Amino acid sequence: MNSLSNLLDNKISVAKIVNSHGVHGEVKIVPFTNVKDVITNLEEVLLYNTSTRNFFFSKVLQVKPLNKFFVLNLRGIKDMDEAKKMIGYEVFIDKKDLPSLNSEEYYWYEILDSEVYYEDGEYVGKVEEIIQTGANDVISIKNLEDDKEVLIPMTDHYIIELKKEDKSIIVKKIEWYENGTNQAD
Repeated sequence: MNSLSNLLDNKISVAKIVNSHGVHGEVKIVPFTNVKDVITNLEEVLLYNTSTRNFFFSKVLQVKPLNKFFVLNLRGIKDMDEAKKMIGYEVFIDKKDLPSLNSEEYYWYEILDSEVYYEDGEYVGKVEEIIQTGANDVISIKNLEDDKEVLIPMTDHYIIELKKEDKSIIVKKIEWYENGTNQAD
């Protein structure tokens, strides 16, 4: 029998169920990606609740965009009460089912936990979070030694080199960080 960790191997969370939608068992999800094809091409998913550790597999019958959300019609969820029980579940797919990206693009899981260095070789920390700002993503980097957080925009100006395979990123130091503060003047 497969353990839960084996079930999650080679899978990636692409969304979270945040609400029910309508009376016919549809669920509203918030995507964890800005690559719409990941969501619109969903076919079979593993639904997993990290709090309760409950999971089940389902076939996606229909996907509809709804502003910054999507609405899924899932096999086995027939009414609003069943849909409400799914709130909090994450939607996992096989990594192999992710659309291919060009070398300039990345999936969040590829850079989370990456080691970050300034271009002079100074260690900055590990990528803990990716923040969507609308204009561009921002990586939140945490250094466990001094417990400092550094925010770096994911733009060509600040990202010198991103090695997804090595999980390492070289960044340009932001001027106001150079004097030891993360506050803009």
